[in-house]
Amino acid sequence: MRRSVVGLVAAAAFMAAVGWLYQLVGQRRDERHFSPPGRLVDVGGRRLHIIERAGTGNGPSVVVLPALGTPAVEWQNVFAALPAGITAYAVDRGGIGWSDPAPPLPRTPLVLADEATALLDALELSSVVLVGHSYGGIAARVTAARHPGRVVGLLLVDSSHEQQARQLAQRDPRIPRSEIWRRAARRQMRSLGWYRAWHDLTAWRALLREAVDEVGEQLAPAVVARSLRTASRRAVVGEMVGIALAPYVTPDWAQRLGDLPTTVLTVGDGHAWGPAYPTWFELHQSFLAMSTCARHVVLDGTGHHMNHDVPHEVAGAITDLVDKAHRHGTRSP
Repeated sequence: MRRSVVGLVAAAAFMAAVGWLYQLVGQRRDERHFSPPGRLVDVGGRRLHIIERAGTGNGPSVVVLPALGTPAVEWQNVFAALPAGITAYAVDRGGIGWSDPAPPLPRTPLVLADEATALLDALELSSVVLVGHSYGGIAARVTAARHPGRVVGLLLVDSSHEQQARQLAQRDPRIPRSEIWRRAARRQMRSLGWYRAWHDLTAWRALLREAVDEVGEQLAPAVVARSLRTASRRAVVGEMVGIALAPYVTPDWAQRLGDLPTTVLTVGDGHAWGPAYPTWFELHQSFLAMSTCARHVVLDGTGHHMNHDVPHEVAGAITDLVDKAHRHGTRSP
């Protein structure tokens, strides 16, 4: 019996070592093959990767905070649809895409807002329109509430809400409140080396097809490779834990946006949310009470990832906010 236990432990240790080594070799190979498509910006000792679009105008710049675990390059089609005068940036949050690893902390909305503020400082941006998609929407809203004189417009793209887990579970029992914790635990327990091996042997084409739909053929292999990094797994798990903690740590003042021009984009049909869609819609309507200058736009023919499905409509909403901010000047804090 004892020999059997020792043998099992030895076999498990051997398998773990092989997986670790495969992951290490794969990451180093990918580092050599896939250079950053944008540029790296120092934010206090670590670097965030951004893609940028230089505009010819002198209005406020646009900064995009993408959805949970998604890279900045997924916003290139939206940027391509913007007028020539608008300067825009999208960021890989810590550990995502080509950014340096994030600190090993829960990536709560407050932590993400700190990171966003550090990026604005590094880019020396004094007047910005923030765009937040999904979980990035909560972070954008916290950042905007913190900096009323600096953030002059806010676009929430099918944004998450800090109370969504509880309210969606009440509407649809198939969405348990603990679901985000379960997803985080499953991802955390994944053996990355063996997952990478499975990917290399069997899943490459499926993952590549999905990435091509999101970022195009040229960038798809790099995006898939970067998503397999250990730092990416840690960052995604950290953001999952952050959204699970959001109801308890997001401050009340994040719901007070004053007269900030705010646009809320919501999916028009409920296929992505099923029976819980009315609750999702109600949560989005609650954003309208946070600003005296808010409007709600419902878009049909799109899923949750509007930046993929309807980039021109998203670009139009960004342009409208930039034009408003440029006409009315800087808000008073």
